[in-house]
Amino acid sequence: MPQTAFRFLAWGLILGLFIVTDTTMAFRPHTLISPNADRFVALFVVGAVFSLAYPKHVLPILLALLAVIVGFELIQKLLAGRHGYIKDIFVKGAGCCAGVVAATALRRALSAMSKPTGTS
Repeated sequence: MPQTAFRFLAWGLILGLFIVTDTTMAFRPHTLISPNADRFVALFVVGAVFSLAYPKHVLPILLALLAVIVGFELIQKLLAGRHGYIKDIFVKGAGCCAGVVAATALRRALSAMSKPTGTS
């Protein structure tokens, strides 16, 4: 998948995350896993896609995503019927970090495997 496609996907995921995080509960998907597992997996995917979309800017992307997570939780404090909890920030942050690390490691491993080895 070209880097441009990953970028469109990454920003689309942020928009989707905003919709399910900071709008009415009617937009929140119902899954068969626990809410914390749901949060972790969702942010794992977001972190991984952003890492693939911006491979030369992993640390700034990670810091920006963590700021977005905190911001989305703070916005929830302003909305009637919603809540923002510190524990949610930690679960989402852990998922995001794990996604960034996993995608970065995968990208580096694939890059190392594709380099030609020296001949003897």
